[in-house]
This record gives sequence, structure tokens and C-alpha cells, in this order.
Amino acid sequence: MDHAEGKTPPAREDVHWPGDGPAAITCLRDLGTEWERVLDGLTESDLDRPSAYPWPADAGLTLAHLAGWVNAELMKNVAEIGHLRMLRAASLA
Repeated sequence: MDHAEGKTPPAREDVHWPGDGPAAITCLRDLGTEWERVLDGLTESDLDRPSAYPWPADAGLTLAHLAGWVNAELMKNVAEIGHLRMLRAASLA
């Protein structure tokens, strides 16, 4: 989100997991709401801006590519979480 808004992101060591399951769910939902806010605030010219994350600056990719990549990663992660939930539910049955 910071990259999309042109801000300096926090250092990796400054990003912490929120804790237990309920806190993690709240955090993930809040991040989803924030990501939607960032995307809703982008104009077409914003989406055409060059983006040097997560690829090299000379890759020629844009903020639209960044948004697409993030959304694809989120879809993958949600699918993985769903799969793990199904496996857990099946093992409890």
C-alpha cells in the first residue's frame, strides 16, 4: 500500500504479526479495507506511473502491474487459507 501511495514502507522488522486467530482476522480485514481504499483512490494516470516494486526499476512496469500482482497474490493466499481450513475440517469430522 505504501508503494502504491508513494510512501516509504516500514522496515520488515517493524512489521509484526498481530497475534492469535481473532486478532489476525481483524488485522487481515483491516488490511483488505485499506487496500480497497488505496485502489479506489488511484486515477488512470496513477495506474500508468512507473513502479519499481516488486521488480527492478528498469523493468518498465506500472502501478497497474503492481495492483494486479498484489491482487493475484491475495487470491492465491485466500485459496491456500481456504484449502487449509477444508483439510482441518475434514480431519475433525
